[in-house]
Amino acid sequence: MPLWRHYFQNTQGLVFVVDSNDRDRVVEARDELHRMLNEDELRDAVLLVFANKQDLPNAMNAAEIIDKLGLHSLRQHHW
Repeated sequence: MPLWRHYFQNTQGLVFVVDSNDRDRVVEARDELHRMLNEDELRDAVLLVFANKQDLPNAMNAAEIIDKLGLHSLRQHHW
């Protein structure tokens, strides 16, 4: 993530796109999301999670994505 930090300054909102059909990498996505949101420059950023590929039959629904990404633990961020 070293390069990401160069884009964080003055960020007011973050759009996080997750592949809702990729259950194998959702933990990796969660870890990256939490790592980014722990940066000081993003402490006040609003979060929008976009669940891509919802049209596929095995896609995770919104409740499952919320759970898998640990969004309820992000009390300091609006999402």
